[in-house]
Amino acid sequence: MDLDINTLRSIVTVVGFICFIAIVIVAWRPSAQRAHQEAAMLPFLDDDRARPENGEHK
Repeated sequence: MDLDINTLRSIVTVVGFICFIAIVIVAWRPSAQRAHQEAAMLPFLDDDRARPENGEHK
């Protein structure tokens, strides 16, 4: 097998596509749904540290 730049580019493309498919599968698996819902609600959580008690801005 002659390993030139085009062969290397093809290999990197295929490996990148396989990694992309793996990430999509991990992100869309049903068991990850709860973690995604919790992460989506993080901006809406009431955090006492975000608001000063005396009304001053940090």
